[in-house]
Amino acid sequence: MNKKIKIVLINPSSFKEERYGRELKKFGATSEPLGLAYLAANLEKHNHDVSILDSIALDLSIKETVQRVSNENPDLIGLTILTPMYSAVKKTAILLKQALPKTKIILGGAHATALPKETLLDISSVDYICIGEGENTIVNLANHLSQNKNISQVNGLAYRKQNNEIAFTDKQDFEKNLDEFPPPARHLLPMDRYQLTISRVESAGYCPTMILARGCPFNCSFCSHPFGRSFRHHSVERILGELKDLIDNYQINQVNFEADTLTANKDFLVSLCRGLIKSGLNKKIKWTCESRVDTVDKESLKAMKRAGCWEISYGVESGVKKLLNIVDKNITLKQIENIFKITKKTGIVIRGFFMLGLPSETIEESWQTINFAKKLDPLWAQFTVTIPYPGTPLFENLKNQNKIRHFDWDAYNTWGGWSGKDIPFIPENRTAQELKKLQKQAVVSFYLRPKTFFKFLRQINSFRALRAYWSGFLVLVKTKIKKI
Repeated sequence: MNKKIKIVLINPSSFKEERYGRELKKFGATSEPLGLAYLAANLEKHNHDVSILDSIALDLSIKETVQRVSNENPDLIGLTILTPMYSAVKKTAILLKQALPKTKIILGGAHATALPKETLLDISSVDYICIGEGENTIVNLANHLSQNKNISQVNGLAYRKQNNEIAFTDKQDFEKNLDEFPPPARHLLPMDRYQLTISRVESAGYCPTMILARGCPFNCSFCSHPFGRSFRHHSVERILGELKDLIDNYQINQVNFEADTLTANKDFLVSLCRGLIKSGLNKKIKWTCESRVDTVDKESLKAMKRAGCWEISYGVESGVKKLLNIVDKNITLKQIENIFKITKKTGIVIRGFFMLGLPSETIEESWQTINFAKKLDPLWAQFTVTIPYPGTPLFENLKNQNKIRHFDWDAYNTWGGWSGKDIPFIPENRTAQELKKLQKQAVVSFYLRPKTFFKFLRQINSFRALRAYWSGFLVLVKTKIKKI
C-alpha cells in the first residue's frame, strides 16, 4: 500500500480587474476550478491527504496564498496555469519554493501543457510539468514520491534532472472511461463564493458547472485541444447521479453543462436528453451549454428544450466566410443563420461568440462581423480580440511567420480592449489602438439598440439581474459618451 503524502492544489491569485479590466471586472465570473477538484477527488480515491486553495474565490494575494500553504507544509504543491496568469503563477512558485524548499512543485493546465520545456527553463522553482490530462499523472506522481521511487516512470511529466537538463517521460494516454474518475471534490471548495456571469444564469441562485465530456473532434485553429480530439463523455447514469447530488447538497435549480462541444456526439446527446426527461430532472433543473451550428438540427434542439435546456452558446466567430475558412471553422453563414432561427423558434436563448482581429481581417471585415451579429440578434453577444494562445495551430502559424508581436503572456487576454496591455497579434495594416477601440464599439453598438434594451427589460427576473443590467447599461453609456 502506498504511503499517504500531503498535497495542496492551488488556483493561483488572479483578480477580476486583471482579467476583465477595471470597467468590466464587476461582470466577470468566479467559476469552480473543476480541473483541480477532479485531481483532488482522484487523489482522495487513492488515499492521499489533499486540499484545494482557491485564491481567486477567496480574494487572496500571492503573499497570503503562500502563507496559507506554508502553514500546511505539504509534500507536493500543484498549481494550475492559464496563459494570462503566467506572472502570478511564476511569482507564487518562487515564493513557495523559498518558504518550502523541500516541497515539490508541479504545474498543470493549458499553458504548461503547450510549453512544458520553456516553462521549466523559465521558472526554476518548479520541479515538474504535468502534460495533458492530469488525474492519473498526479496520482502516479504522488505514489512515486511517497515511496521515493524514480519519477521517470511516471507518464505525462516533464521534469528537471539533477544536472538541470529537461527530460520527458512517456506520454500519458487519455482516460477512455471518464467514469473511472470520481466526481469532483466540491467539498474542498468554498462553494458559497462562486457565480457565473449573468448571461449564463436563468434565475437567481447558485448555478454550478458540471463537466460532462472532454475532447473535441473539430479543427478550429484557435483551440489547443488539451483533452484531445476524441469526444469522451461520462455515462448518463453518472451525470444524473452527480446532478442529483448537486440538487441535494446545494439546492440548485440550474446548471451549466460543460464540454468543448456538448452536441458533438448525437447518440450521447439523445441519451442525455432521454435520461433527464425520464428521471424528471428536466422539471427541476434548467441548463445551458456550448455548441456548434453544424452539430444540431430542429429535432435535437426540440429534445434539448424538453430536457431542460434554456440557453445555448454558439461559436460564430466571424461574419466573413473567408475568415471562417482561415481558422478552419468549416461552417457557412447560411448554416449559422438557419440554426439561429430554429433555436429561437424552439424557445432556447442564444449567446453568440464573435472574434475580432482574425488573420488578414480588414476593418471593413470586422464591421461585417459586428453587423452580422446584429442581424443574427442573439440575446447575448461576446466580442473578443483574437489571441494566438500557445498550443494552438494559430499560435504556431503566426509564430512561424514572425507575426506575433511579443510573448508577454500576461497580455494574452481576449478582453484587451478594456485592459492597458499590448495586444500580441494585430492583422496587417491594423493597429492595437484601433482593435481595442473596435472591441468597445462592437459591444456598445450591439447592446445600445432599442430592441435590445426592451428585450433585457423582459428578461429581468431577480434583483441580481436588475442590478447587473443597470450596471452594464451605465458602463455602455459611459463608454459611448467617451466616444471610445
